[in-house]
Amino acid sequence: MTSISDSLDHFHPEMSDHPYWTESSWFSWAIPEKGICGLFWNHFRPNMNCLVGGPAMWDGSGPDGTGLQVWDFPFFDFQTMRVLPAGRWRVDYDKYDFATPWSMSIRMLEPLQSYRLGYDREGFKLELVYTAIAPPNVMGAPDAEELKTAFRTHFEQPGLIGGTVELDGVRHEVDCYSIRDGGHGPRFLETAAPGGYAWSTADDRTGWHILAPNAADGPVAKVVGGYILRDGAMSPIVEGSRRVVARHGPRPDVVEVRARDTLGRELHAVGRAQSAARFMLFPDRGQWWTLFRWDYDGFTGAAGEDQEYYGLHEFRRWHRAGPDAWARR
Repeated sequence: MTSISDSLDHFHPEMSDHPYWTESSWFSWAIPEKGICGLFWNHFRPNMNCLVGGPAMWDGSGPDGTGLQVWDFPFFDFQTMRVLPAGRWRVDYDKYDFATPWSMSIRMLEPLQSYRLGYDREGFKLELVYTAIAPPNVMGAPDAEELKTAFRTHFEQPGLIGGTVELDGVRHEVDCYSIRDGGHGPRFLETAAPGGYAWSTADDRTGWHILAPNAADGPVAKVVGGYILRDGAMSPIVEGSRRVVARHGPRPDVVEVRARDTLGRELHAVGRAQSAARFMLFPDRGQWWTLFRWDYDGFTGAAGEDQEYYGLHEFRRWHRAGPDAWARR
């Protein structure tokens, strides 16, 4: 019998020959008191013989508040056609046990629980350890139509992340609540509808995550997956919404999340942007990726993020739409 660790901690044994088959892994890290947000993200694309990924680090130093472009980041080295680790796929390296020739590495310390992250290139050195505080929440399988563009399996897991990040000789201590995700399946993003992805982890027993796709028609999008972690008990979300309350230009500035889980518990969270960035991490997708401070369950300013994503062509149209359109969504 396949265990959840077999499914989530390793390359999937039933990989198809789809050219966009992807094995993804993302860890969030931040230093909220400095307004610094970062990612450590990779997508293996074995049928293209490449790895998409790398680290990024940004802050709130943009001049007009609309968010930094990647060339203004303190550091950015996420690339789309990178060399795979040396050796044989699933034999000499695995999803959470690899090191690339360009210094990105992940080592699993304990299945579904702890992972060491490393990077050392171009004046940027990252040494972090992620430790889970709850089990992963595996989102329900998408239907046949969604499988054409989405992951077959996807999960999120809240945790703690700590260690150091050094940039051009300046050392930053990292010690914050976090989240990680992962998935596998074909993923083609060019035609993806706008959507929202948000999360917060307030302490060892409290947090949440939501996915709300198809946000093209107005400020409110239906939540289709996620979890509520409360009093140490995690439960999947069965219904909810993500509402953009206010924007700064085209990007989300204040966001409200409402949700209900399988235990009947309700969540009401309001988040405010802290440090925004605009990405095109993939040639076929753009997004706003913003460090947020969230208020919920008695917490004020809890760590978290809001990500608003678009297919490539929709992202271009949205930027060009102008203030009247921005005010309506």
